[in-house]
Amino acid sequence: MSGVAKVPPTKAPVARGRPGQPKPRVDKAARGLAVLDAAVEVFSEKGLQVATMQDVADRMGVAKILIYRLYPSRQSLIDALFGEMLTRIEADAGRPWGGYGSSIARLVEMSRANPKLALLLLRDARGAPEAAVWRAALEALLTKLIEPFVAPTPKASDAARATCRHAARTFMPFVIEAWAAGVEETDGMDDATRTRWFGEIVRAWREATYAAAGLTTPPLPPPHAS
Repeated sequence: MSGVAKVPPTKAPVARGRPGQPKPRVDKAARGLAVLDAAVEVFSEKGLQVATMQDVADRMGVAKILIYRLYPSRQSLIDALFGEMLTRIEADAGRPWGGYGSSIARLVEMSRANPKLALLLLRDARGAPEAAVWRAALEALLTKLIEPFVAPTPKASDAARATCRHAARTFMPFVIEAWAAGVEETDGMDDATRTRWFGEIVRAWREATYAAAGLTTPPLPPPHAS
């Protein structure tokens, strides 16, 4: 054996504050947002059903345990993504009505801040077990927002009320498809054309629903500028 002592391998330096000072604080909120951003990218590329927490960690270049400290499970990560989006949609729905077609214009415009997240909810969520509850919540919220457009009059018969409920439920999937196509820009329309097209469809659908229910179409409140 050689008489030369072996030098032990050096370890990478550990980040810390100056001597006598505490270690730098980690901005937990900022890291949480970074995880959400990475998750959107990974879920969009691999699919909600396939992507794993390890995939998210790999995208960020961090250990998986750091992801789990912020989001203990895939479910909690998906909940954070879609919960915030549903909250924004519900808050926007409280704004005054802007006229026929204004709803699709708002939904598309809102989604442009994070189109990949919007499309995960609109296109992929139904097929992923952890996201299915959020897709169901979206459909319930949209149906609730649609119902006032075909609300039965106070003295409407049970049959007329059933017609109005049916119209709201069956129109909801069309709203989702028009919304997604607007985000994807696959509908061949610019914003003004899409708003006008959607508005004309809503107007005709509303009048046809009341006619089928044997009711007079009630007026809507005057639109407010956005």
